[in-house]
Amino acid sequence: MALGKDVNFDKFRIFILALGHFITDCYANMVPPLLPLLRSAYDLSYAASGMIMTVFTVTSSIIQPVFGYYADKHGKRWLVALSVIWTAFFMSLIGVIGYLGLDVPATYIILLVMVALAGFGSASYHPQASTMVPRISGSHKGLGVSLFSAGGNLGYAVMPLLVVPVTHIWGLEGTLLLFIPGFFMTLLLLKYAPEAPSEGAHLRFEELLRDIRSVIRPLATIVGIVCMRAWLFFGLITFLPLYFAYKGEPLEFASIHLFILLFFGAMGGLIGGDTSDKYGRKFVIVTSLVLTGPLLFLALYTQGLLSLALTAIAGMALLASFSPAILIAQDLIPKNQGMASGIILGFAMGVGGIGVSVTGALSDHFGIVTGIFSLVLLPLFGLILALMLPGIIRPQRVK
Repeated sequence: MALGKDVNFDKFRIFILALGHFITDCYANMVPPLLPLLRSAYDLSYAASGMIMTVFTVTSSIIQPVFGYYADKHGKRWLVALSVIWTAFFMSLIGVIGYLGLDVPATYIILLVMVALAGFGSASYHPQASTMVPRISGSHKGLGVSLFSAGGNLGYAVMPLLVVPVTHIWGLEGTLLLFIPGFFMTLLLLKYAPEAPSEGAHLRFEELLRDIRSVIRPLATIVGIVCMRAWLFFGLITFLPLYFAYKGEPLEFASIHLFILLFFGAMGGLIGGDTSDKYGRKFVIVTSLVLTGPLLFLALYTQGLLSLALTAIAGMALLASFSPAILIAQDLIPKNQGMASGIILGFAMGVGGIGVSVTGALSDHFGIVTGIFSLVLLPLFGLILALMLPGIIRPQRVK
């Protein structure tokens, strides 16, 4: 990952944006570790549990292209900062809803509303920040975006390790304490996040639609790939805790399993981004999808340390394609990279996240084991689409 003499690679500001991504996605993964507790407290079905994550996915993801279009024209440092504290505020209130004295249906509805509102903050942060990163990464855009992505993936990984002990010590109302990191991250972003003017600031909406239509086939292909990967990703972080609870494992074991999946996924994202700079985006995406399905099946089928090791490798394979997919979309719509990021980080992942409800319904009808193992098929569908991307599969040294 040597940077050579690339003076345009702004390490400090990339770190700040990646740290903001870390904090934002910490909150994004706050609900899944709590699902066994919420399911027990409110007698939720698997489908109702999955719906909580689906609601967050819709508001945090599917509307991201709207924020991306705004970021291309009016992206500002303060809006990135506001996004973080907004998400932190609503997510930290989740644990106190049950103390309002409402009946179970009303409490569930308010829980959905809080999660939905928190999603808007996440939807705003991702396209805004992800358009800043390539512009301050010089000739190492894959590495810059992969570092940014790793921040988010690490946030997903760390939150289960935080929220479980917090709720164990202070109960569900202990989630209020988790507002503190978001507050301090907001101050850092206000001071240090870059003001990155957009190349598409004066691009009319009609021109944007024309540019999208001109690349609709490859853009739809990469969106489909990300949908499959997102369905798998959100399905795992939502149902792995429930799967291990079904097997009689303690909540802490599920948290460790999630941490390993996401921590090594973040490492895989770094490797995938740097490798795509050197050998091509398509090569990394295809290789990622070839490996993920078999590794995940073996991780779920085995037990103990072998299962944890296979989970780590599966996580690396799964998220290696994260930054290459973003960069392919940004290359397809170079004048509106915020919109491109919103489509990939938002709309595509949101549509994929809706699949969590499908997995929940399968789990209700056929059992959680069938539901979790059905996720193994998704990389195969993604692979079929990846083979349709322009370019050759074998690695090519990128100059």
